[in-house]
Amino acid sequence: MKKYLLVTGILALLSSCSSLLEEEPKGSLLTNTFYSSASELDMATTGLYGLVNLAFNQTAGFSTTFGADDMTASRNGNKTPFSDFDTFQAGSSNDRMPIWWINFYSTIKSCNALVLNYRNASNNATATQLNNAAGQAYFLRALSYFFLTRVWGEIPLSTDYTIDYQAKKANVEDIYALIVSDLQNAEQMLPDTWKGDSKRFQNSINIAPTSGSAKALLANVYLTMAGWPLKQTDKYALAAAKAKEVIDSKAKYGYALVDINVLWKRESNYSSETVFGCFFNTNISEFTFSNYNMICPNAYGSVDEGAWGDGFGELDFYNKFPAGPRKEATYQRDYYPGNEPDSLVVDYTKTTDKHPCFHKYTDDAAFDPLTHKTSNWIGNHTVHIIRYAEVLLTYAEAKAMADGVDASAYDAINQVRKRAGLKDLTEGLSQTAFRDSVVAERGWEFAGCEPAARWFDLQRTETVAKANSYRNVSEQTLIGKPDDGTHAFYWAPIPIYDQLLNKNLGN
Repeated sequence: MKKYLLVTGILALLSSCSSLLEEEPKGSLLTNTFYSSASELDMATTGLYGLVNLAFNQTAGFSTTFGADDMTASRNGNKTPFSDFDTFQAGSSNDRMPIWWINFYSTIKSCNALVLNYRNASNNATATQLNNAAGQAYFLRALSYFFLTRVWGEIPLSTDYTIDYQAKKANVEDIYALIVSDLQNAEQMLPDTWKGDSKRFQNSINIAPTSGSAKALLANVYLTMAGWPLKQTDKYALAAAKAKEVIDSKAKYGYALVDINVLWKRESNYSSETVFGCFFNTNISEFTFSNYNMICPNAYGSVDEGAWGDGFGELDFYNKFPAGPRKEATYQRDYYPGNEPDSLVVDYTKTTDKHPCFHKYTDDAAFDPLTHKTSNWIGNHTVHIIRYAEVLLTYAEAKAMADGVDASAYDAINQVRKRAGLKDLTEGLSQTAFRDSVVAERGWEFAGCEPAARWFDLQRTETVAKANSYRNVSEQTLIGKPDDGTHAFYWAPIPIYDQLLNKNLGN
């Protein structure tokens, strides 16, 4: 890991996230003297969210998921690193992927410091305050390792805040063992709601993770463990059970599906669909990237409208996407070249990139829907790390694979389909056909740069090459050849700088 990660325990305390995190000068902070009171625990946990936000507030980290069949990028300028993953030719010097590597490991280091030292506040904090602080750290450490191991596979596994430049890569199984243990701890230590803490509960929505968030993430983890690379199929039952706990207690946690027509609107930044998310606030006066979402409103907008065009929808996937309100909410329909709707309105086939743009992250205070002009390069749009729709689909798939398809599995997927404007799924499907239908549903539901990335589903179901075999002939040609048998290109190369610092990280 990079040398500047040595100071992340301190940097985390100075980060900020929405009104949850207001910057204040804290003086000189040292690990061996900090974490000694409830207020210092609060400072430490507050700082963690700035680090997580930095992982999810730009396209860079998401580039590692562009090998799926839903996303592509133009091959020019600073979009080329995105295209490298899309065409399976990304190398260890790719300058975009380290955003996730750096910020997830930064989060882990700060979480480690908190987990190891939170008991120092035992004389100056209540048992609830101690548990809530540690619970947040356990949750965010698990979240970070979950993304790291799905992207890079075998990676260094550390539960300390010191740097070991000789660290060897850990087995994936050991990494998942820590993830599960952390989430089990978080599930017990986090509250069901943060209503008593105004900084962590805003607009009737939990900003920080709750016990429900931990259960939902654990269900996703178990579902992944049941697939590649571990293939521990006994985890299907655990995934179903944990997801059902969330579904059965949705009223307690405040979870519900949001109308598809407003799900991605600016007024839904605080939404009952958010099981856990990254929240942003551009109105905070301090200039700090962790408060700003650079994904909206420009990242996935059309270059013909002055946006950045970081990525757009692959044609074959778009053409197969079921028509209806979800497709309308997911993709942009009308394009105003030069931001002149009165003179010219075209569809995506008449745009420079000739691909449909994603509409999910467009609507923001900085976006004018009448002209498609943007007044700022940053926005407030929430990034939903876990949505309630994912809990439902996790349950549907896991239940079917664990016990066979039943009415409850159908009900879970049909809730998502009805919200999308689709008919109920065909009755009487086999276990395999039902599983494939859920995976397809997940692809449509989470299309584009969502943390519940299509890439991770293709990876765990060993269908990366199969999905890319349907690639439209007009797309960029694949340079590397993914293989579902050998799993070639399933994991990204470890960033070159870290390989140079630690020879044990070489691929």
